[in-house]
Amino acid sequence: MNTIVLIGRLARNRTSKAFVVMITAYGNNAEFVEKYLEKGIKIALSGELVISQIKDEQTGTASYHTEVIMDDVEFAEAKTKKEESDGFQPAEKRKIPFDIPEELEQEMPFR
Repeated sequence: MNTIVLIGRLARNRTSKAFVVMITAYGNNAEFVEKYLEKGIKIALSGELVISQIKDEQTGTASYHTEVIMDDVEFAEAKTKKEESDGFQPAEKRKIPFDIPEELEQEMPFR
């Protein structure tokens, strides 16, 4: 079984400060990535780890290329208030308009 699960933020360029994993997506996954994902978004993905050996014919040295072929992807955090665009706000908790006696309060399974 060759499955890897990764959680992290998307980056575009390799930097010395970040651990970068190359991800390859095909079909519907590629369409989802193109449409919804952008730099900085935190995602969780699973896929197949592929390590390829590339041999330089002139020097005879081998190098390795590591990538993950994506099987599944999902958002790993909620949108921030700045990013929310549907205009809906969560409902506020309402205060009960009467007092509940202490002995009944303790018997309630949830509140």
